[in-house]
Amino acid sequence: MRVEKQPAYILHQRAFRDTSQILEVFTKDYGRLSIMSRGSRAQKSRLRSILQPFRALELGWSGRGEMPTLISAEPAAQSVAFLQGKSLACALYVNELVMYLIHKHDVHESLFSQYHQTVNRLFETQKLEFELRHFELSLLDHLGVLVDLSLDAVTGKRLKESSKYYFHIERGLCEFDYSFEPEKIPVLTGSSLLAISENRLDQPEVLKDAKKLMRYLINYSLAGKPLKSRELFR
Repeated sequence: MRVEKQPAYILHQRAFRDTSQILEVFTKDYGRLSIMSRGSRAQKSRLRSILQPFRALELGWSGRGEMPTLISAEPAAQSVAFLQGKSLACALYVNELVMYLIHKHDVHESLFSQYHQTVNRLFETQKLEFELRHFELSLLDHLGVLVDLSLDAVTGKRLKESSKYYFHIERGLCEFDYSFEPEKIPVLTGSSLLAISENRLDQPEVLKDAKKLMRYLINYSLAGKPLKSRELFR
């Protein structure tokens, strides 16, 4: 199989032998996959400066099996500028989420578009938490973990703004019973959950609650796998 000019981002790179490397990439039409890039770590390789994380690329590869070989790489017309500081830490976090939670070869075209927008916005804005929550919501929706955050799982009715709810992994949102204290499960107000379900994350309290819920659901999805990028936030 031969693929040319495929929109892609590099999620991770690891050295292979003296001058080659294995690229973990996220692509628009082929999902996440591993590509062998021969000789691209050599001092005189033109690809050395092109194959960088968070840079919009157009990649070409050939070969069958689990690891095809890179045959071309060019920067896309619109490419993100240099990320640093907290923006870089946030982008590394986004990359780890895609690496660990998206199965290889599963195509998520709309999530790829969301990834592209998120990486660029992390460079342009100071509202980093806001952008991360939006991406997490989109990712969890693609994974099928995120149920309708506007409905009570027991009654099937719209949440009551004044009531409190907790998220049951197998059932969804359940109204909080004060005789029951769900260990390590965030309890959120109906008003916050309704705002989150509608992507209305402008209020500080809603953004804070969204972080609690996203952290809980992402930790569940990771099944105990640690994220190195979280250490950077500390």
